[in-house]
Amino acid sequence: MARPKSPLVWILLVVGGACAFCCTGTLGLMALGLFAGDSDTPGAPGTVSRGRGNPGEPGGFAFDAPQGWKTQEDGRFILEWDDRGDTLGVEALRLPALPGLDDPEGRLAKVWQERIGADWNGVPSNPLVMRRFMSNGARAFFTAAVVRAKNNDRSFRVSLYLVEAGDRLEPLVFIQSFMTPGGLGEAMSASFSWNTSYVRVEEALKGVRGSPVGLPLMDDAEVVGHFVYGTTSGAQWVNAYTGGTTMTAVSYSIDYTFGANHAFQYKYAGASGQVGAMKFGSEDDQGTWSVKHDVLTLTGAKRTRRYLLIGAARSPEGKRTLYLMQERQGWSLSPGAIGQDGELYVAVD
Repeated sequence: MARPKSPLVWILLVVGGACAFCCTGTLGLMALGLFAGDSDTPGAPGTVSRGRGNPGEPGGFAFDAPQGWKTQEDGRFILEWDDRGDTLGVEALRLPALPGLDDPEGRLAKVWQERIGADWNGVPSNPLVMRRFMSNGARAFFTAAVVRAKNNDRSFRVSLYLVEAGDRLEPLVFIQSFMTPGGLGEAMSASFSWNTSYVRVEEALKGVRGSPVGLPLMDDAEVVGHFVYGTTSGAQWVNAYTGGTTMTAVSYSIDYTFGANHAFQYKYAGASGQVGAMKFGSEDDQGTWSVKHDVLTLTGAKRTRRYLLIGAARSPEGKRTLYLMQERQGWSLSPGAIGQDGELYVAVD
């Protein structure tokens, strides 16, 4: 039976879509395939291959702030500008390097808890770690969240990156800020500003280089397994004249099994409509899968699907995950896009 075709599915996904896991993240799409490199020997599940790649910049790391950013005496870089009467800002600073390249996800979570958690309120204790390439093809691990200042409770958006650089990880922190005259409704207005100021973060990330380059963002062994993603969203309608209520909902799950032989199986099951009279649908497919650069391609018997790979960290419960973004009109991992379109698949075996 085909997927439910009711337009309510898409309306509810836009208005009230609720992912099984929600996060904010940063990532501007790099040119896909620009620095592609395949690993000869996949690592063990849950690891990242370190066996190949070419040297990067001398010293392994470089950060060139864009023109117009002000350099502070303590080494921070700051940019502020006016946006229709409001003041938006971005700050970048480096933290001391971390020797070694092992366990980048775990070490990023540790730095996040110890440094970001100590300086801000409302810091999530178990950050979802994502991955991306820097401008020259070096890998970086990152996470982000909206936090609050301890002195005045204002909202800021903080991103933490660990960039592979020679024999160490180089931490970079970006802080997005928003201020409106008088502070009226500032918290809500700030939440709508992150996509705007994030553009400047991405401009700064173009000046970040590391080494080695040419390594895959994710090993094939990290993809192998049985993963499930699910989401549910609902809305309640009240008749202003009678006081009667109606509830509508949309719910679906996607089940992938990726074999070590590069075969995959896909299952979809969903329901949408008015509670008590919902329409149900299902779909399945099978074929082969492959990973190149940061794209997972599924060549099925019925159709081809492509996903941007943005993570493979472990959940707080210790389960393996795959964080994917399905190809749509265009791939964008700005804060709003990653929160709405990212799909976190959790291993069931």
